[in-house]
Parts: sequence; C-alpha cells; structure tokens
Amino acid sequence: MAVYTELKPEAFARVSEAYGLGPVQEVVTIPEGSINTNHRIRTPEGRLFLRHTTVRSAEDLRFEAALLTHLTESHFPSPTLLLTKQGRPFLELEGGRVSLFKWLAGEELRRPQLTPDHLERLGLELGKMHRITQSFGGSRDNPYSAGQVRSWLAGLRRHKDDEVATVAEELEEHLERAEGQRGQGLEPRGVIHADLFMDNVKWLADRVGAFFDFEMACKDSYGLDVAITLNAWCFDNGAYLPELCRTFIRGYQDARPLAAVERENLFGHALFGAVRYSASRIRDFHLSPLPPEQLTRKDFRTYLARARALDALGPAGFLALLGL
Repeated sequence: MAVYTELKPEAFARVSEAYGLGPVQEVVTIPEGSINTNHRIRTPEGRLFLRHTTVRSAEDLRFEAALLTHLTESHFPSPTLLLTKQGRPFLELEGGRVSLFKWLAGEELRRPQLTPDHLERLGLELGKMHRITQSFGGSRDNPYSAGQVRSWLAGLRRHKDDEVATVAEELEEHLERAEGQRGQGLEPRGVIHADLFMDNVKWLADRVGAFFDFEMACKDSYGLDVAITLNAWCFDNGAYLPELCRTFIRGYQDARPLAAVERENLFGHALFGAVRYSASRIRDFHLSPLPPEQLTRKDFRTYLARARALDALGPAGFLALLGL
C-alpha cells in the first residue's frame, strides 16, 4: 500500500468534526497511490474516500474543486467533493491537506476483462469531457512538462544504479524524438485529465460510471490526454492491441473529431507519455525508500516497452495502427 503519512484515530476524528460527519466507524487504507495516502472511511453519512496529500498546494486543490464542480454541473460522471462546515474544499491536517469525496459506485476493470465495446465507450466519454472543459475558465500548467521530464532524466542518468543510468540515456533519446514529432501547429487545448489509467475509471456493468482522480488535471493539448489514455488501456504483453486502439479512437471521434494537427501530433504525444511514465515510475516506485508493506510498486519497464514499441512503429505506423 502507499502510506506516506500515518494518520492516527484522533486525526480521523478531526476530519469527522470538520465535515460534520458523526463518529468514524471504520477506516481502511487503500493500497494504491504514488504520492498520496488514501483511505476509505465509514460514518453515519456512508462510505467516503479520504485523500491526504503533503505535496499538493492549496491552489492545486482549489483548481481541482472548481473543475469537479464544472463537470458535475455539466452532468459529466465524476467525483463529488465534500466541503467542510466552513465551505472549504480541503482541511489542513497532519502537515498536509485532506480532501474528502463521496464513495463512487462501480468497479475498476482489469486488463483481461476489457473488450472493444469498453474502449469505444471510454473514448466517447473522454471526448465528451474534452468538449465540456472547453467552457471551463480555470487553468493550471502541466506540472509534468517536457522540461520537467528532461530534468528528471538528467538526474537519473547520473544515478549509481547502472540500469537506471542506461535507461535514462535511452529515454532522453526517445524524449527528443517525441518533442520533434509534436508541437507542429497550434493544437486545441483545454483542461485534460492527464492520468486516465484503468484504476481511475469506475464501470457500472458495461458503461462508464465515473472518471475520477483528477489531481493531475491541467491545461494542455487534448491530444496528449488521448495518447496517455490509449497508452494505458491499449497495450499488453509488449505490443499495442489494434482492435482496442481503433475502437477507442472511433468512440472518441464520435464525441469530438480530431483535427488534422492533432492526428499529426498523436505519435509524439504517445511517445512523450511513455517516457514521462517510465521516468516517474523509476523515481516514485523503483527508487522509493518505502518498504514493500507501505508501497505497491509499478514496474517502469512496462512503459519503457511502450516507448520502444512506438519507436519501432514510427509516426506512420502508429497512425495506421489507430486506423487514422
């Protein structure tokens, strides 16, 4: 599990008092996350999701709260953020900040469960979300820009672990190719999810119940969100899965057709996404000092495999894979 801050019973009592929940009846640590400590709690108000962060700023959390309000008001399936009795979107607690959400119904799918119909519906909802965020006035720069990733790799290249240093050099090469293959013209931009992995979507039977975990949401190219999502859902056993790729893109374009410049930049976005997650997984998981009982690790090599597969495909091969 990911436990960065151990919260004692009195901390949960403070949360309950601040939100007017009544006594906390149950606390369960959720074994996921790379930067936050997450819990499921139960009170007389029902089950709730509690997120404790020591790295996200008050400004970040206010942006997330405003975005979730906009999505909810636009009838998009997303989390309901609870406010404190004083009307604040978070609570200062134990050297960090707590955000509290209603518990989302549904299940998270695993890769063997995925069908082309799932990917088509996923693409459709992502396209809808991008249409909705075009009218959202908030803005937040992408904290995981190419410059940030380049800085990570420069540090990793000097690491004493030979494998890490070697992989960092390879990733630098992939990053330069990615940057050369995107930014060709002005792409449509708006607020994107930026982290739509399989464990960030709830399903109700065969339909999307909700997108959640918007903590990485930021303003960037919509095409980057498409590529990050495709990388996460449509790759397995060292290769992209053509049918899943094509149904995902078809569903997305049913809601929001891709502009010509977005199609041209998709390869670069996908390669950048593969590099970005390879690097962050090295930093957050592979090199983490936390013991196994406190952190469920994610292997960076799965994203390195995506970068290598993309490098072999090239831009034309990638677009052919997507049916574009």
